[in-house]
Amino acid sequence: MLSLKIFFCSLVYTLLLFTSFVLIAPFALLPSPLMNEDRRWRVARLWADVNIYLLEHICGLKYELLGTENIPEERCVLFIKHSSVMEIFIGLKYFSPSSWVGKYELMYVPIFRGAYKKFRLIPVKRGMGRTEVNRVVEQGTSLLSENKWIIIFPEGTRMPYKQTKKYGLSGSLLAKGTGKPVLPISHNAGKYWKRRGLLKYPGTVYFSVGPCVSTQDKTVDEINNAVQTWIENEITVIDRY
Repeated sequence: MLSLKIFFCSLVYTLLLFTSFVLIAPFALLPSPLMNEDRRWRVARLWADVNIYLLEHICGLKYELLGTENIPEERCVLFIKHSSVMEIFIGLKYFSPSSWVGKYELMYVPIFRGAYKKFRLIPVKRGMGRTEVNRVVEQGTSLLSENKWIIIFPEGTRMPYKQTKKYGLSGSLLAKGTGKPVLPISHNAGKYWKRRGLLKYPGTVYFSVGPCVSTQDKTVDEINNAVQTWIENEITVIDRY
């Protein structure tokens, strides 16, 4: 009976997730005279808040944000573990204005193509060859100079819970080149909302913001290793809550 309830609640939420996107997203994509950047981000945060509310009240899936004292006043490069959609809501809610590094393939979908342009996201093709890495560094440097967060999923794709792979170097190259620190965020969302899974299990997702990793006197590999070690180890810590 519990499994049936979880399935039904998950199905209802998934339908509302897509409905909320279809109803809210077009407002964020209105042309500039009608929708300036501040209003555009308000709409994005509204969509995030709506889905956070729906997850809690339909699926019983709540969240807590830990380590907020580690968030610097000056925006920088942010690495966040990617295992579900929930971290996108948290990123939009707490770290805006921002530019996200996202999949180039989403540009083939008109509404996503519009979002990439209006929110000045950084599209990269699968494989992250030298050209794609250079694009992240070049565009990211420009956007950081405008005091925007640069949000990166360092594994490049959603990973199953407690699994990882070597983090890509583009974010660390960007941070090193600009002298900005890297802010790591770990979480256990994949425990309750599995990769490519319909079911959303009740519980509390802990998002843990770690201390900034300085890029001073570190190589790009050292930056990457320090961030990956903290994020992956923190998942074990979160599991004790």
